[in-house]
Amino acid sequence: MALTCQIGGVVFAPLLWAWSGWAFAGYLIVYGYVTVLSWLLIHEAIHYKLLGRRTSNDLMGRSIAITFGSPFHILKVGHMTHHRYNRADLDSNEFVPANTRRFALWWFAYYARILGGLYFSEVISPLVFFFWKRFKRIVIAWSKSQTLPAVLNLFTRRMVQTIQFDAVLCVAFLSAQVYANRADFRPFVILFLWRAFIVSFYDNAYHYGTDPHDLQAANNLSVPRFLQPIILNHNLHRLHHRYPTASWAVLTEFEKRDAETFDSSLAKTIWLQLKGPLRRPPLATVGSATEGGIEQ
Repeated sequence: MALTCQIGGVVFAPLLWAWSGWAFAGYLIVYGYVTVLSWLLIHEAIHYKLLGRRTSNDLMGRSIAITFGSPFHILKVGHMTHHRYNRADLDSNEFVPANTRRFALWWFAYYARILGGLYFSEVISPLVFFFWKRFKRIVIAWSKSQTLPAVLNLFTRRMVQTIQFDAVLCVAFLSAQVYANRADFRPFVILFLWRAFIVSFYDNAYHYGTDPHDLQAANNLSVPRFLQPIILNHNLHRLHHRYPTASWAVLTEFEKRDAETFDSSLAKTIWLQLKGPLRRPPLATVGSATEGGIEQ
């Protein structure tokens, strides 16, 4: 479905736009869900749970990622880094240093990220892989973090070559969308910005305000039961971090076995992000939830 809608949208989006504004608005809703579903399927592929054979799993993950807009291995390393460094400085973007005097700058960066910046960075980042060795040397030379060089070292030579190839296909798919909308670029621009917003806004909702000193911190967020399989049980996010190798289909079994509870609702927490960045609390003041984070 995800691949069909993404590829079919190249043709249907401009036709729906020309036919009826209401029809295009309806398509936006479908496209929004397909965007989320695309990421969820990529997510399963990252954990080798999308298809049984690893070769088929990676090939399908790469195919969906290309229509998503970014090479699979970039998303893969980024997500595995998220699991490894969850809630560390590198992966807790809503927290700012407690003693910073540049809160306005952090405030701008935070909102830029959740309102579309994250997706734009995923789309643009393949460029650096075409001069990867030079880029890596510069980052390692100037970085004060020990974590970032370790992350860059995860990209093997073969992965870099695969990223370069997939990046060309991403550009080709994007170019096909531009060409299909050559008579009127507005539907293309709307769809691209809509996807950027959904990806960026949805990404950190499951961690917003959780304990920045707990490497396993994540929220289980309630949704109507019928929606859980539609979003591949991604709302059981604390369970996913506890059992990262488990397929989405078995998370409900772990939910019952571990007697898990929900921290809040998904709808409430997604919008709670608009509260903005939070000052990173010192270790001694952190309890089960951070001050100003998810309301228990």
